[in-house]
Amino acid sequence: TTTTYTPVVEQPINNQRNVGNNTGLSDLKNFFEFGRSKGWTSPLQENKFNAYLARLTPPHVKALMDILNRANTSSARFFVLKSLLNGDDFPILETFIDELNAHSESYQQERCLVTTHHSIIQQWEYSCSVTVVQTYLGDLCPRYAWGLKVESDFDKASVNPYTNSIALQQKELLEKYGGAASVRGDLSGKYIPINDALNDFVGKLLNVHFSTQQVTEPLTTVFAKVRNQLDKGMDTPLLIGFVGSQARHFILVMNYKYAQGGYQYLIYDPWDGLCDYVSESNILQGSMAPLLTSWRISVDYYYIAD
Repeated sequence: TTTTYTPVVEQPINNQRNVGNNTGLSDLKNFFEFGRSKGWTSPLQENKFNAYLARLTPPHVKALMDILNRANTSSARFFVLKSLLNGDDFPILETFIDELNAHSESYQQERCLVTTHHSIIQQWEYSCSVTVVQTYLGDLCPRYAWGLKVESDFDKASVNPYTNSIALQQKELLEKYGGAASVRGDLSGKYIPINDALNDFVGKLLNVHFSTQQVTEPLTTVFAKVRNQLDKGMDTPLLIGFVGSQARHFILVMNYKYAQGGYQYLIYDPWDGLCDYVSESNILQGSMAPLLTSWRISVDYYYIAD
């Protein structure tokens, strides 16, 4: 079953620095480099990995390598290593490897990444905030993404969300922070801001605090700040409005690239459970196409870590 993500305290490591050459360290670097070459990591995670390596003693390297070498693909080894860096302990990771080994590498990638085109969908009318938090955590911890995407209809609005593990987690989080869950299309529920859930889960994991920034300057300036945060390895939630209505909606900016003469942003939309690149030029014109194509949008707030 899917449970709210709580990082386990990392197993103790001897503070004595590793001395001398160690083939295991080279292997660990190669495992991480595989994921980096695929674009599955970030500068923040690379810094965390390097700091982790600096604290390892030879016995701990051997114990870690014994675990990672049980994984049957390069993708699985990277996903396990990345999950370790985000707080999962050895017993949890050993179970994770057993689950991964039962599937092909393409399946492992589909279920351990939340940046695939079809991603996690919000199961309640007002659960976009907590679904963004789920997705952010899944981007940081592949084992958690795997736990979410084990649900057969993770990317579909469930006919009965009361039997859907992802939906139940969203309901739990929504109610924990003062919201109320109602099925999609039922406006009797209650939305919540994203701040508390974002800081309680993502902020504590990254050791940062996210603050709300209202858009009062040109969007080109706002997205320069978004790129700066992405460069540091942190996704950026946005609160958008739908022009002509009072409705607002949380989305998540997860990556960017420069292509065809302009910036394009990998954006996750929880309502449809989709990830896709959206050009900055489209956003400046009030469009999220190819996402949310039925609406003209405004970017009202963004969330920056400090």
